[in-house]
Amino acid sequence: MPKFAKLDPKDVAVGRGRAAAEARKPYVDALSAGQAGKIELERGEQAAIVKRRLQEASRETGIKILSSWEDKSQRALLWKRTAKR
Repeated sequence: MPKFAKLDPKDVAVGRGRAAAEARKPYVDALSAGQAGKIELERGEQAAIVKRRLQEASRETGIKILSSWEDKSQRALLWKRTAKR
């Protein structure tokens, strides 16, 4: 007979949610570790996706940030904490 275990829904990610959580992990780690930072995009990375993941990580951690592209080429995204939500 299978064993059943009760889990907290916030601790369970399934389907595409799991992949999205894994993709956000480096962003969450960076936000938690410092007051400001710079994300340098590698070849093939899309600027809009990187910025969206940073914003999602901000919401997930409850850390309010401001971010801006370093220049018009959108190859480096600068961010800094503004306040704790």
